[in-house]
Amino acid sequence: MAFNLIESSDDFLHVRVSGVMTLKDQAALQDAARVLIARGLRPRVLAVLAGFAGWAKGQDWGDMSFLSEHGDDISRMAIVGEERWRDDALMFVAKGLRATGIEYFTPADLDRARAWLNQ
Repeated sequence: MAFNLIESSDDFLHVRVSGVMTLKDQAALQDAARVLIARGLRPRVLAVLAGFAGWAKGQDWGDMSFLSEHGDDISRMAIVGEERWRDDALMFVAKGLRATGIEYFTPADLDRARAWLNQ
């Protein structure tokens, strides 16, 4: 499993994604967010791509139900990963198509990503 929940407290989710991300990983991440949203919170998400190898091929990534139902319920999302994943990751999370503040940071800027999430 590429998805690993590091921390879930109050309105904060810290996840690590490594290897190849699958639909099962995406569902686990969405479920973790739903728990906080159900409590009336607007989660801040720190997603660290460590040893990330992309998204599983041959899976139907077209289900946009979470995005349409809860995409704007996420207050901020910081993605930390290698520069080579920037454009794909921002497209995957629909930056610019939802109200959520979304920014991408390199691993050297992890502290800056945390600070941005806490603004």
